[in-house]
Amino acid sequence: MKLLFVCTGNICRSAMAEFLARKIATDRGVTVEARSCGVAAETFYRVPPEVWTAIKADGVVAAEHKPQLVSRPLLAWADWALVMTREHRAELLDAFPEHAGKIRLLREHAGLGGEVADPYGSSLPAYVKSRAEIYAALDKIIAAR
Repeated sequence: MKLLFVCTGNICRSAMAEFLARKIATDRGVTVEARSCGVAAETFYRVPPEVWTAIKADGVVAAEHKPQLVSRPLLAWADWALVMTREHRAELLDAFPEHAGKIRLLREHAGLGGEVADPYGSSLPAYVKSRAEIYAALDKIIAAR
């Protein structure tokens, strides 16, 4: 299964989802490929330290991450493009209508409903909350694969 995670800047939510998906899949002994991107990503953006702190308890250590913009090749690669908000979904559907069948809201795709709020610029508890929402969705998605 190839999962593409999409948020705004590709430094918080989608990056967390990419690293957590790999970790959950590895822990379960299943094959999942994960990538991430953003609708407004810039290569000079940096992952906030709170992201690494929030996912450290899952056994994920800080790693190199270069933000990238969403693109047709990334969407073509993915089995599922899992976005964090309805706004992200609308942007992707508008720009890439040919991929409409694979663009889903992450938490809805997992049967949980709701969006994952952007923690950027907030305190650590906001990052931990986003991590918990992402983890719960990924746990269900990867278990159902």
